[in-house]
Amino acid sequence: MSGHRAVGVVGLGRMGLALAAGFGEAVGPGRLFAAGRSPAGVARFREAVPGAVVLPLPELPGRADLIVLCVRNADLPAVLEELRPRLTARHVVITINNGLPLRTLAEAVPGPVAKLIPSVGNDIGAGATLLMPGPRLTAQDTEDLLALLRSFSTPFVIEEDQGRAATDLASCGPALVAGAAKAMIEAQQERGAPLSRDLAEQLVAQSLHALSRLVGQGARLDDIVDRVAVPGGNTAAALDAAGNDLAAAWRAAFRATTDNERSKPATQLGADRA
Repeated sequence: MSGHRAVGVVGLGRMGLALAAGFGEAVGPGRLFAAGRSPAGVARFREAVPGAVVLPLPELPGRADLIVLCVRNADLPAVLEELRPRLTARHVVITINNGLPLRTLAEAVPGPVAKLIPSVGNDIGAGATLLMPGPRLTAQDTEDLLALLRSFSTPFVIEEDQGRAATDLASCGPALVAGAAKAMIEAQQERGAPLSRDLAEQLVAQSLHALSRLVGQGARLDDIVDRVAVPGGNTAAALDAAGNDLAAAWRAAFRATTDNERSKPATQLGADRA
């Protein structure tokens, strides 16, 4: 893959669009290609990533050596059936599906494979990406991928067995934190707090912004808690009161993601016939 860096994105749903926008910034004009089955998705893609080239799915391997599969596991067999005749050992194939074992993908294609978990904000140059190297992916391939990912995210290389837990924090995390912030606002309003919804949302948004900047400058979460929650103060009382319920809520959330992922049927991709 070194030196080519032409990217093809398959599937133009929300995450596909976010990754396409990020990769478009990374590879530059004329090096991003995409294939989508939905006319509406293609239209959104053309608007979000001007200058990128939309191709029929079977033509993608002829233009890009990095193929990013942003489709559901249930759709992967049909997608690979169209791609496989033109896939070679030089093509790096990436899935964004946490539930698909890399060994299964590796058995279905001739070249290197990896798993990439994006997060909201990648399309604006923010957020984490999780890279899980798979069979046949070389150290140089990994470095090339990281160079691309650093253009629009903060990448982390992890092991596949870390994927579910890391995804909960990095990819699900923004939505989970936003949900927690929403619950914070609703709890104040249920108490009859004399604040408009708009003002409450602005105040919480500023709290999240300050937290992000502090952490970005090297502060640890415990340091921030200690700075605000002085012994005997209101914040300390609030944390003591909410601590057990907060931990229980997060345990329930992470148990739900694990159970939901395990409930999906195993995907059969078929062996590579190249």
